[in-house]
Amino acid sequence: MSIPLISGLGFTAVDSAGTLNDKAGTSKSKLPIQFFKLTDNISGNLILNNDSAHKKIILDTNGKTIINSAGAPLTTNSDVTLELKGSGNVQSSLKTSNSAESSTSNTGTSTFSNTDSSDVVVSNVDTDNTVEKYIDAGGGNFGYNGATIDSSGTFSLGSGTPNASSIFGTGSSYFNTTGGTPFFMGDTTTSTTSAPTSYKLSIASIPPNTVSQLRMDEYANIGIFQYPNLGFGGTIGGHNRYSSNPNKHQLNGISGTRRLWWRFERSGNNRTFVFTNNLNISCVLSGADPFDGVTVSAGATATATLTDSTDGSFNITATISGNDGSSQPFALASVNNGSGSINTDAYSGTLSARAF
Repeated sequence: MSIPLISGLGFTAVDSAGTLNDKAGTSKSKLPIQFFKLTDNISGNLILNNDSAHKKIILDTNGKTIINSAGAPLTTNSDVTLELKGSGNVQSSLKTSNSAESSTSNTGTSTFSNTDSSDVVVSNVDTDNTVEKYIDAGGGNFGYNGATIDSSGTFSLGSGTPNASSIFGTGSSYFNTTGGTPFFMGDTTTSTTSAPTSYKLSIASIPPNTVSQLRMDEYANIGIFQYPNLGFGGTIGGHNRYSSNPNKHQLNGISGTRRLWWRFERSGNNRTFVFTNNLNISCVLSGADPFDGVTVSAGATATATLTDSTDGSFNITATISGNDGSSQPFALASVNNGSGSINTDAYSGTLSARAF
């Protein structure tokens, strides 16, 4: 194609990303009519700075494309409207936005770039993970430790969160007081569906008991309130709750069929992650920290909760896809991110469409 000789016209062939004013050169860039023509596909961004000498600006794609995977393909800050011509596609192919926080103590709001301020809010939520169980037993003496309560007890509160094995005992069948306070609540008849409210013995607060080592099996009685024979039992030297030997919670002399109640009161911490999608289209969250394959509709939120955790770190990638009603592919950036304007009346290519 030959370019007619027109006084005041500056013609510049463009084959790479960069600033169009610089590509034209100092003297040519001062001409009133600027005509830029692509001679190769452009990967990246073309910039046009404002110049008071310019009166008319044309950018002919010439069947070539301008694709920017990191943002806008064009940045025109000219006071004169850029006239876009040709059939080459001018698009942003930016489809993802990532936000990450490595600090485990993180809480607060983090904003994703290029997403109309979509964000994730990390919060600490105090939780009541109290668990209550009961065991129905006949009259006589009973020996219950953490493991037997775990295996024989019936949940009346807590729905197994956290589960009984991590609450009432581990390993050698003793009471595990880590992370909360275990209580013996007392006994009721088997027809009673709620635990006693007037009596609650904290197992964790009972001081260590030492008894004679003359016998191989002996019980250390606690002797509190209406349960004078409530105590811990074990082998020689193992008569206190800090012992590594198996310890039992022993109840003596209860007559008739009784329901024995146990409670483990525990307050925990959860970390909640609430992502808000401010885009005009849905996006998919990935990274498995804490979201993976979660689709969030336009204007909607998604919540992930880490139970019994104080870890507020995350690594989340939001990804978009699809086209608008004019078959323009969605992107997380505008075609032009400058202060100037673009006229597409003579353009027949396909632009990308910003998703917000």
